[in-house]
Amino acid sequence: ITLTAVVLIIDLERPERFYYILTRSNWRSWMVWGAYFLTGHGLLSLAWLMAGWFGATAGLDLLLVPVAIVGILATSYTGFLFAQGLGRDLWQGPSAAIDLIAQSLAAGSASLLIASLLFGGSAAGATEILTWTLVGAVIAHLVILLFEHVFAPSPTRHHELATRTIVKGAYSRLFWGAAIVGGGVLPVLMLLAFGSFSPAVGALAALLALAGGAAWEYIWVEAGQSVPLS
Repeated sequence: ITLTAVVLIIDLERPERFYYILTRSNWRSWMVWGAYFLTGHGLLSLAWLMAGWFGATAGLDLLLVPVAIVGILATSYTGFLFAQGLGRDLWQGPSAAIDLIAQSLAAGSASLLIASLLFGGSAAGATEILTWTLVGAVIAHLVILLFEHVFAPSPTRHHELATRTIVKGAYSRLFWGAAIVGGGVLPVLMLLAFGSFSPAVGALAALLALAGGAAWEYIWVEAGQSVPLS
């Protein structure tokens, strides 16, 4: 989390002015909201890890709801931040924020599933819960992608051009091959068919789901900027 914050600050044209976001906050900007969400996420995550490390069960119970809330906020705000780029029609609307929540559930459950399979889950039924969470999250992600970018009509010409690069153009192979089939449909089928009794298949499916999510994030960022502004 700290490394991510450092990269985000360095990426600014004037990184030394990052403190303006905190000291002269523009509450109409999702970048400001995101800075606070990420800061809160980092602090609560640190508290969660410390409580787990020292076996403070009461502390974990107390932190559960705040950690879940700030996790959702830190995950979904990027969709609203991108939507403030009004010149990029592909990024408009709330679907991206909702999809980011689905992707975070998929990425989190996939990572924990791999760890559980490699090191052994300590809680009874942990692998089964993670498997079904991953399946549900990936299915939700696929439904959003197909409805938003394949079946639903484009509201503007720029949105149509950006969508065309995804479905039929420069990013079509990565979209259909990695984001939809290889990183979506295939891991779901693998988990439904073999995941409950084959740790190796479960780990492979989780890796594919992570790769599919990464492929889609790349497509979403690049395709949104593929249409000239003028």
